[in-house]
Amino acid sequence: MIGASRIGELAALFEGRRDALLADLEGLVTRESPSLDAAAVSALAGWVAGRLAGAGLAAETVACPGRGDAVRARWGGSTGGTLLLGHLDTVWPLGTLATLPYQVAGSVATGPGVFDMKGGIAVALSLLSAVAAGEVTPAAGGTLLLTPDEEIGSRASGPLLLEEARRRDRVLVLEPSGDGGAAKVARKGIGVLTARFHGVAAHAGLEPEKGASALLEMARFAIYADALADRDLGTSVVPSLATAGSVANVVPAEATLTVDYRAWSAGELERVALSLRGYRPAEGRVGVELEGGHERPPMESTAAGLELHARAARMASALGFDLPAARVGGASDGNLTAAAGIPTLDGLGPCGGGAHARSEHLEVDDLPRRAALLAALLEEVLP
Repeated sequence: MIGASRIGELAALFEGRRDALLADLEGLVTRESPSLDAAAVSALAGWVAGRLAGAGLAAETVACPGRGDAVRARWGGSTGGTLLLGHLDTVWPLGTLATLPYQVAGSVATGPGVFDMKGGIAVALSLLSAVAAGEVTPAAGGTLLLTPDEEIGSRASGPLLLEEARRRDRVLVLEPSGDGGAAKVARKGIGVLTARFHGVAAHAGLEPEKGASALLEMARFAIYADALADRDLGTSVVPSLATAGSVANVVPAEATLTVDYRAWSAGELERVALSLRGYRPAEGRVGVELEGGHERPPMESTAAGLELHARAARMASALGFDLPAARVGGASDGNLTAAAGIPTLDGLGPCGGGAHARSEHLEVDDLPRRAALLAALLEEVLP
């Protein structure tokens, strides 16, 4: 492990870069990048790649068809070392800056995507600028990869992401930290299934018995799905979106229900999926079509992942802050790399809160120390 004196040097280095960190953060947040606007995401990717290239790092944009460009920057050897992983896209539509502008008030920055996860990208820009300048010397090679579609499932970027991850020995995810600044050592896997029910329409007053209600069958399915949850195991099954019917005086012939299900283990995720797909309508005249399924596998706790956290926590302590471990219900691209067998530690971005909400904010004082922590992790020789 690198010594206390070097930890102190890294802390001082990035504290001295505070203004540059904030300038990068402003540049990132004021370039809006909603997931569904490929042109806007690609424009941000071009800006980030240019910023890295200007600092002297080999950086490029990589097309992810239909979803815009990713950013990839490499240093050192082409295999081994570390993948730094993040995403460019946000949940905020274009124009949000008009009502939720980028601002820094005291020690808090606000604006769309400032916490999830443009703060983490600002940290990466500062870190890799220091690498290019020779101020940080990684023990092995590595890649920074910023995807364009994480918020909507990473379908376009997934193959690129896994290709890069498999080149490296470990993955450090720059997603925002958890409560209390925690790193994330486990995340639930996610599934989304949509059930479409097809019944028989009839006049609701004159001859309702001739109808077969898709709405009633959907309601039965919702209750069936809810019963699959297992609170003791942390498995949630939530009927979350429903539509049915056409007019008030007709037995509904069509209905649709979407179910969100999440679990800590691959086995639990599969149990729920199989059970949902095993549903048979109680009303024989109603048909059901099911589509969808697993969106992301779980990021399960592993010995290698927990060892990564232990190393990071020791370094954070030397930098003067705590780095607890957390298990969270939300997913990230870290789910994909962990499920592929690559040791992964998530949630290494700055502290803050309000992700996906108008209360989104970031703690400015955490920017330099997160950069110093990541620099220390890159400099440490792997076992």
